[in-house]
Amino acid sequence: LAQLWADLSPTNLEFLQSLDPAFIGGSQPGFNKASFPNFPGAKECKYNAYRATYQKRMKNFNQKSVDSPKEETSSGEAFWRCLEEGVKKQGDNIKVYYETPACSLLKNAKGEVVGVVATQNGKPVYFRGKKAVVLCSGGYEYNKPMRQAFLEGPGVDGWAFYGTTSNTGDGIAMGMAAGAGLQKVGKSAARVIVPAQTRYNGMRIGSITPAVGSANSIVVDNYGNRYEAETKVTDNPSRYFFYKAAVTFDISSLSYPRTPSWMIFDEKLRTSKPLVGLGISTVGYGFIDWDEKNEKPIASGLILKADSIEELANKIKQHPENKGRMIPANLVEQVTRFNKFCDDKKDADFGRRPATLGKIEQGPFYAMPLVAGGPNTKGGLLADADRRVLAWDGTPIPRLYSVGEIASALKFVYQGGGNLTECLVYGRHVGKNVAGLPDTTL
Repeated sequence: LAQLWADLSPTNLEFLQSLDPAFIGGSQPGFNKASFPNFPGAKECKYNAYRATYQKRMKNFNQKSVDSPKEETSSGEAFWRCLEEGVKKQGDNIKVYYETPACSLLKNAKGEVVGVVATQNGKPVYFRGKKAVVLCSGGYEYNKPMRQAFLEGPGVDGWAFYGTTSNTGDGIAMGMAAGAGLQKVGKSAARVIVPAQTRYNGMRIGSITPAVGSANSIVVDNYGNRYEAETKVTDNPSRYFFYKAAVTFDISSLSYPRTPSWMIFDEKLRTSKPLVGLGISTVGYGFIDWDEKNEKPIASGLILKADSIEELANKIKQHPENKGRMIPANLVEQVTRFNKFCDDKKDADFGRRPATLGKIEQGPFYAMPLVAGGPNTKGGLLADADRRVLAWDGTPIPRLYSVGEIASALKFVYQGGGNLTECLVYGRHVGKNVAGLPDTTL
């Protein structure tokens, strides 16, 4: 796995530009170095994460690319358009079937996977795999039984995701039915994010929440106490496994004291910028209605508003998810203490970055719930370095392969930009290997 990553990841941008020469990979600020500086070779590897775009001046995360002409896209839409161009170049060699979800795998008498059964307009459709079947169907964010089975903490209400609602664990279920083992299924690229009032398949949808850790704000647990430097939620490398802190279980109270957590902030932050990314993910695609001044979530009751910190604490206490645990005196003390740290330009409790130390002092004051969540889960099918899907005993299931989040190579230690990277690296490798196989027999 590591060798393939080292060999192929430096040529990912070149590969994408071979699909569409107009594609631009813009170096993303803050992602031009390895997230884990203590790892051997972190500095020497010259890590760089690229953001997809077709514009010389890239759109920011509050500008929408959805339904835009290709030349005006950035981020995920630009990445998708590039892959789409590559598929178009292949003409009739690649057929794409939309609205035709696969639901089960087909094996021949020798136990080889030779095709899939899909559903189209409510009817089964059968596809033969000429060489093999490759599963690349993402995670299980919107599969309720899988969330309950695999995620730490309260899997349904204690989590929210802002990635695609199409990730419903289908590939994992299909692979298991064919005899596949599992690995690291409970892992996720996650931090704490704001959960919306919107649900999908009965589970919470959330939004990417880059404002956490901003000046004029802190994050507290259900009792009103800070528990980490808030910048860890959005800084590398902690931002993609901060969920570990959020789902901590208190063995004395038999509760999850940080589910939800609460972002406490003032009017200065509220009016300065959107708390979520307006142009991307669930907000950009219209699943969640949010405005630039953050007024809509206040009007809906998602964000609580009060004239004093004590009043705000009492409103949190009355919130059904707080279950009466908030101690108003704690929250008042924590805000007072944080404001003193801002005067001292040093967070004596948790070592938060000094540049983010701005007082919570301009009323009215606000509280926004935060739960564990992020773009996607990361674990799934057991697979080897060649991405052959394996049974529990480690033997390959003939002609079945898996690429991407469904069998992530990254497991728990996630590097920003890594899931798309592994799709390209191992997808290219698998494609080459599968192309060299003899044709299947039924």
